[in-house]
Amino acid sequence: MTEKEEKLQKLYMEFQILEQHIKQLEKQSAALNNQLMELIVTNQGLDDMKKIDEKTEILVPLSSGIYAKAELKDNKSFIVNVGANTALVKDGNSTKKMIEDQIDEIKKLQENLANQMQAQTVKAVSMEQEINKIASSIQDKK
Repeated sequence: MTEKEEKLQKLYMEFQILEQHIKQLEKQSAALNNQLMELIVTNQGLDDMKKIDEKTEILVPLSSGIYAKAELKDNKSFIVNVGANTALVKDGNSTKKMIEDQIDEIKKLQENLANQMQAQTVKAVSMEQEINKIASSIQDKK
């Protein structure tokens, strides 16, 4: 194997690894986008809860597409899971602030991820051009 062929093989392997990394970043981006959409819907739901009178019958989701009828007893406080199987009662404003902070954090993560993806894509394009150049020079010699 010639030096150029070895370099081509090495570059191609690096290129494949880079492609896998870009695909992984794309999956992470999609997951973050789903989380963001869920938080935005939750934030809107908190706003909507303020408008509902107590003792109003509401539908409570049990799972995707399955609801139970319930009567609203309190629209000013919420039970919030804070992790480690711990839930706290929080008022509407602090719950909304928590959701908005999470939205801001996800937006920052998305921006960071987009920058990483852009840098990796530029690097992949450059590598692909170099691979094509080396492969073409090898082909010309045959």
